[in-house]
Amino acid sequence: MDWHETRAFLSPCLPEALRSELELLLPGELREIRLRADRPTVFITATRTALLDWTPSRHQLEHLVEALSEHSLYARTEETGHGYLTLRGGHRAGLCGTVQFSGKQSVLTGIGSVCIRIAAQWPGCADKLLQHMDGSQRLLLIGPPGSGKTTMLRDLARQLASGRKPLQVCIVDERSELAACWHGVPQLDTGHTSDVLDGLPKSEAIPWLIRSMSPQVIITDELGSQEDAAAIKEAVRCGVSICASAHGSSLEDILQRPALAALADSQLFDRYALLSPEGGGMLTAVYDRTGHPVSPV
Repeated sequence: MDWHETRAFLSPCLPEALRSELELLLPGELREIRLRADRPTVFITATRTALLDWTPSRHQLEHLVEALSEHSLYARTEETGHGYLTLRGGHRAGLCGTVQFSGKQSVLTGIGSVCIRIAAQWPGCADKLLQHMDGSQRLLLIGPPGSGKTTMLRDLARQLASGRKPLQVCIVDERSELAACWHGVPQLDTGHTSDVLDGLPKSEAIPWLIRSMSPQVIITDELGSQEDAAAIKEAVRCGVSICASAHGSSLEDILQRPALAALADSQLFDRYALLSPEGGGMLTAVYDRTGHPVSPV
């Protein structure tokens, strides 16, 4: 989606007070809309945080989320039970409220907060990252939430799957954010020779792609579990390169998480790249497979 399409999608879901604010924003300016029951709405842009003149009730928030789901919220309990809702165009609504359990399944029964994160395409944002990869595609991108990891991975996929010698790139898009598939077709630019498996956990999707698509590179977001780590190891044993991301503020953060520490101990990744918490996909450090800094960024 471009900004015009995004605005056309969001506007009918929002009250008039917020629609008029959307009209004032430039393409690429809006990062998040944060809505909380009985508190003012917040717009977060690239340069400012603005309190707006709309204070939704809990019922208004629930109606808004129903509209964002395109009136299919009843069919999206798997997502909402994990605290989010994938939106058309690659955007995502994070959800908070009251959680109950039905067997082993968590169910969100009351919505008190919504964070609408706006997906962005920044062609060329991975240029500097590629300069430090030194011909290897085994990369772990590290950054806190909102630092631009998904946007950076998307542009990396686009560049690896384009150009004069494109690679066969497969994308594991577990939460439909990297490629924003709509009925199986990516709505965001991931390059000419990329294939996307949408909505499947990494531990299942990576073996699927190795069996069916013969990838040279697999790109995926938000590693963390032991199952993720096992799937990554198997892909590398099969000769497939991996570009992935993980939440963290430093390389030390990653090494304190057992599944990721095991990958680091085996020197599976050739490069670790750290993004600034200020957002915008700003590269602050690059490390080699042993954790030593490479040339200044």
